[in-house]
Amino acid sequence: MILNKREIVKNILELKETPHIPVILNCFTFSVANYGYKMSEVLNNPEKWAESIMVTREKIGSDGLCGGLYNGFMASIAGHLKNSDGITSETGEDTIHSLKDLDKLRSYNPETCINLNNILKTIELMRKEQPDEPIYVIIRNPAHTAFYLMGGKNAFRCMAKEPELFIKLSDTLEDILFSGVLKLIDAGVDFLWSPMPNFSGYCISRKTYEKCCWRSNIKYNKRIHDAGAKLVIHTCGKYDDRFDLVLEEYGDGWHISDTVTRKIKEKYGDKVALMGNIPCSSVLMEGTPEEVYKVAYEDCISGGKNGGFILSGDCDLSPLTPMENIKQVVKAAKDAEKVFYNKY
Repeated sequence: MILNKREIVKNILELKETPHIPVILNCFTFSVANYGYKMSEVLNNPEKWAESIMVTREKIGSDGLCGGLYNGFMASIAGHLKNSDGITSETGEDTIHSLKDLDKLRSYNPETCINLNNILKTIELMRKEQPDEPIYVIIRNPAHTAFYLMGGKNAFRCMAKEPELFIKLSDTLEDILFSGVLKLIDAGVDFLWSPMPNFSGYCISRKTYEKCCWRSNIKYNKRIHDAGAKLVIHTCGKYDDRFDLVLEEYGDGWHISDTVTRKIKEKYGDKVALMGNIPCSSVLMEGTPEEVYKVAYEDCISGGKNGGFILSGDCDLSPLTPMENIKQVVKAAKDAEKVFYNKY
């Protein structure tokens, strides 16, 4: 039976052996720049966002479409509050500094969220034009959102010294965030992509992660799981000392970085699908085409055995990434498929 790309990705996230290694790159900033737009032009324009993402994907020959970044709820609930500089935030960032500030949050209605409605329109456009392509949307979980609402400096201090505020804010955000994510699920996204850039070993200890983030992640991600959606958790940074905790967070896949694909595949590959792990800066942006191919091919060989693997960079591609380097990633995946599945 011939599977389309959406079915292939679904099988991979369900750990069903499938004779394909998709290449799904986080290249929305690259796509916008490559197409000649500025980010400010596309963020509130579903037509331009969809166009730049779809045309660039075709040019590269990769798989998958990014439907957008769902974060408009922050401005809705906290944009009216003042930040640490005493200025009305507008974005909602750096506004929650005490338990009393929680009472100042506004209610949230996903029906009127401009950012969410733009994403829903983008999904509709993408599905119409490229129906076989898997669509994903970048979402923030409660702990990730709490970090930005508190502001980085204050959030790190609270996680270490006053964890009850961070935990309480995360709990308060859960229903708010999920109300919008349900609309994304209903719109038919193929998976949700949830980054955790501030919670790796580069930023906080395992003990702090377990105390402040872990239980919130489990609760929230379980709701996504129970709603029937697929979830890819992006472990931004060094997570080697806490992958056992992340394993309990209901992720169907891990988008890994700053680690060794082979090691993670051997330890967790029978439990969770993997995505990654080509360094976006040192290899994809700065490397030669030959170096990119070598790293990408080795990553496929390390991660692709017995399926459950999607080739990707370790984060978002820089707009300065050479097009030829990206095409070498696609070539490496096709060549690895020949090794695993005799596709000549």
